[in-house]
Amino acid sequence: MGQTSGSQHSQNSERAALILISLGQATWRGLSLKEIAERVGAEKPATHRTLLALKRHGMVVQNELRGRYRLGPAALALGQRRTTPIERIEQWKPAIAELAKTYQASAFLLERSGLDAIITDMYMTDPSLKVLGGGGIGGRLPLGYGLGSTAILAEQDEDDQCAILQANLERYTTLDVDVGALRAYLPTVRTLGYDYRRDTFIEGISGISVPLHEDNGRCRAALTIAKPSEFLPDSEVPALIAHMKTLTDGSYRPPGP
Repeated sequence: MGQTSGSQHSQNSERAALILISLGQATWRGLSLKEIAERVGAEKPATHRTLLALKRHGMVVQNELRGRYRLGPAALALGQRRTTPIERIEQWKPAIAELAKTYQASAFLLERSGLDAIITDMYMTDPSLKVLGGGGIGGRLPLGYGLGSTAILAEQDEDDQCAILQANLERYTTLDVDVGALRAYLPTVRTLGYDYRRDTFIEGISGISVPLHEDNGRCRAALTIAKPSEFLPDSEVPALIAHMKTLTDGSYRPPGP
């Protein structure tokens, strides 16, 4: 009895999953009961029972006039769910501390906010280290100014990048940012999966930043580590990048010669 019940629940769960996948692949017109049953390989009565259960939870909606089914608001909301800044701080705080202690550096978490990147968390091993964006948590930088904000900008869609660059043009001018050079540099950062530069924004300070991706592949944050250039030899950089990439997504690509 128990095994039969368990098997039935498993079949129901699999059928529900297949229905959601099928509706997700359908056009805006949706699918009829017959079409859904054929796609999931189930009888119409069993498919209908599963659809009713999914409708009760808002996972599926039905066009009353045509009787066709589409994904409901609850299913769509699952795909649009984003990690909140507070959740991201909690998630990455241990990694920030680990990186800072391991490499005797200062580590930062940055989050996109409109046209800016905001420092949402940090771990300082050197209180005298100069920090962009006002010197601490809450500091704001225009996207594209600073390692972390550049790593975030590089991961945005090309149209979004162009809009951000245009909107921040006046601020870039104030900060002496060469917009043409920045635009040309973004594909390099995206291809490598990190931004590593020395003495670029603050003389005597070098750093590395890697983007942090959501489950849907979008990027709204970055992890940055920085220290005085004299204490960050080129020989240490590949291992540091490898460590950071392992912490994030494991797709480490070594820097060029």
